[in-house]
Amino acid sequence: MFTRFVCICLSVCIIGATALAQTSPSITGSTRQAPAAREPVGRTEKINLNTAPVSELVKLPHLSVRAVTAITEARTKSKFKDWNDFVGRRVVPRFVRSEIKDLVTF
Repeated sequence: MFTRFVCICLSVCIIGATALAQTSPSITGSTRQAPAAREPVGRTEKINLNTAPVSELVKLPHLSVRAVTAITEARTKSKFKDWNDFVGRRVVPRFVRSEIKDLVTF
């Protein structure tokens, strides 16, 4: 009987600790992991989407790894002609396009 009680108590503690670890907020109050530190792009420095390496593309705001991969795959098929061509291909979501519009060139 005592052994059974100890096993049940341990199970409840382990399950509770696991659930708590999965849902507990971080120090900043967010449950999302902070993205890797990025150097912000200066307002005078524009990044060429046709030639920039991945290390430069990740500096653009709100670009995920998936978006950077989509940009590099799209430009290997054919280079972007201008902003309208980039938007027309729908490489990245609309909110990202509005954030990077003034920071890129072709």
